[in-house]
Amino acid sequence: MTTPSARPLISVVIPAYNAEKTLLETLASISNQTYDKLEILVVDDGSRDGTFDLARGYGRTDHRVRVLSQENGGVARARNHGIREASGFYIAPVDADDIWHPEKIELQLQALRKFPDGYGVAYNWYAAIDENGIIFGHSRPVMHEGNIFEPLLRENFIGNGSTPLMPRAEILRCGGYDAGLRDSGAEGCEDLKLYLALAETLPFALVPDFLTGYRFTRGNMSSNGYRMLKSHALVMAPIIARYPQLTRDIRTAQFHTTHWYFNKALTDGDYVQVKKLAPMMARQYPAQLIIHSVQQSWRKAKRHGILIAKRLLGKPLPRPRTRVAGAAIPQTGTAFSDRFGSAGPELSPTSSQVAGHE
Repeated sequence: MTTPSARPLISVVIPAYNAEKTLLETLASISNQTYDKLEILVVDDGSRDGTFDLARGYGRTDHRVRVLSQENGGVARARNHGIREASGFYIAPVDADDIWHPEKIELQLQALRKFPDGYGVAYNWYAAIDENGIIFGHSRPVMHEGNIFEPLLRENFIGNGSTPLMPRAEILRCGGYDAGLRDSGAEGCEDLKLYLALAETLPFALVPDFLTGYRFTRGNMSSNGYRMLKSHALVMAPIIARYPQLTRDIRTAQFHTTHWYFNKALTDGDYVQVKKLAPMMARQYPAQLIIHSVQQSWRKAKRHGILIAKRLLGKPLPRPRTRVAGAAIPQTGTAFSDRFGSAGPELSPTSSQVAGHE
């Protein structure tokens, strides 16, 4: 097993398909990293817009950028292409519409120093942003470290493909991202499948801060709940076969994942997804739906009762938390770039448009 140098080369891999409207902002957030020993590989996945030329043009201002291309084959194949061409000890994937805090890579490398030879995977929390780069939510700030295989089965708390820092050799050992999911019409959980494979043998380190701006736009992969759930089921099937004692936990996770996508589709007014997901939930999870509804009603009534009692007793109402584990909680309605605008260079102002996705 090779070990990284004191300042290892990091290979940033960006799969890009019809991404000309957001790619510059993504590239700027990488160029602005405080850790600068990077190679930046943009993999054009058969785009039909100006993605390839835009990336090549950007490479004339940041010579760490190298542009690769392939026929359209999906995000997994594009990532794998970049990983094969990479020279770095670690791989840092980022989708062409997501953005990073300037200290993301540096803080992740610091977190990995707790492991012998830095051999592990680092992750952080994320802020959910819209097509304009405005925060509308964030990941649950879990504190899982070390052996995170079982917690990750119960909840995909990493949550996206633009967050982890992973040893390249271990990604290759695991076979990279599974392009076969796309071929089965179930694209979406390639990243989770890889994280679980890595978690079976490697420790994970957490950087407790919201360092990834994860963009949700109508039409992107993460917005297609029905397809994501099909992908999740295919990923979990062989794990259930290997670890039958974890079946109950995995089934519970699948219910919560389905419920999350249903609520998201309902909130977004995406009634095509709602019509697909509602009968699926009723058919597969009738008992869980009843239990969940009762639990939610009880929790809501309990919270309401506590607030009324405090008002009657003249006690101060609880203030919303603004920090967790020392990190500022992303505030809804603010720009992700505002989290570091006063401390770092400004990003390219391209976030007001919507990226194209496969």
